Amino acid sequence: MKVIKEIETVFRQFGYEAEDIFNAIAYFYVNIFMIQTSENLTKIIQKGEIISQVLLKDNTNKRNIEKIIDDYIRQDKSCNNLTVFYQYFLGKRFRDITGKFFTPDKIAKSMVRMLPIKPHALIIDPTCGCGTFLKALGNFWQNTPCHLIANDVDNMLVCLTELVLKINQQYRQHQQDISLFTSNIYSPHQEIKSLFGKVDYILANPPFSLPIDSFSAESELFASGYRNSDALFIDLALELLKPHGRLVSLLPHSIISNKEYEKLRQIVENNWLLTAIITLPEGIFQTTANTTTRADILVLDKKGEQRTNKKTIFANISSIGIPLNGKQKNVQTDDLENLLKDPDVISILGI
Repeated sequence: MKVIKEIETVFRQFGYEAEDIFNAIAYFYVNIFMIQTSENLTKIIQKGEIISQVLLKDNTNKRNIEKIIDDYIRQDKSCNNLTVFYQYFLGKRFRDITGKFFTPDKIAKSMVRMLPIKPHALIIDPTCGCGTFLKALGNFWQNTPCHLIANDVDNMLVCLTELVLKINQQYRQHQQDISLFTSNIYSPHQEIKSLFGKVDYILANPPFSLPIDSFSAESELFASGYRNSDALFIDLALELLKPHGRLVSLLPHSIISNKEYEKLRQIVENNWLLTAIITLPEGIFQTTANTTTRADILVLDKKGEQRTNKKTIFANISSIGIPLNGKQKNVQTDDLENLLKDPDVISILGI
């Protein structure tokens, strides 16, 4: 936090705040790592270039900027600092407008492991945020050829994801294809609709509990009166996936536990093979946002012609190895990591 305050002070001396600061930081990242940018990201960094030129005219300020670049940007090949910069300068808009919270890296890495590695798979994160899932998947799959699709309704987040994925690919020399879309998944553009029935895997942390008045995809849940973003996301995933495709998603704990979602759970069990329900501890988003919102990991497989019944993993995770809230006494063990080492779990997930 001290580092970010120093950066903020340097920029504020010239009247720049929030989005302007992030645009300039994005410009530095693109130039340092020599990233070939899309038209979308180019517009962002052009704004940042103008701002950086103003700051660099002042010799004292130039030294401060160069120190920031050398200490916090040039060494950030994993883009962890870049994501922190976004959360600080633009994160409030992200949370307040979209009902979303960034997925902690530790959780994203575990969720990626719940997908069997499959060459030439088409994988999408329809609400990509800062690209945490797709970055984690790229690193875990290494040079397994696949096509990663990042989509978000927020154009700035799509640009952030582009930077994260391209820098990560360049550093680790991965060869996955990347596509970037900016679409409202509840009223999707044709580029999203063209993927219906073609996707192998979905990794997601969709917006929680936002009211949805209209929904363009086929949705039994919408017809049954469920008009919130997290519920309808399940039916969007059903449209996107191939038969036997898999959804691994964070969803509010209320969908799993509250009586008002009883009919939703029945509909889900009719349309999907329920592979895993993993209840996470309270405070899972404390590392990325100041909220006690509870979330579970849901693993669903889309039914195909062969609707073979399969076992379901039910797990209650007490600790992920890091402190999340004041109630936790034991944070030494990582129950989620241990779960993914269990031979029965490995067999059910097919990993």
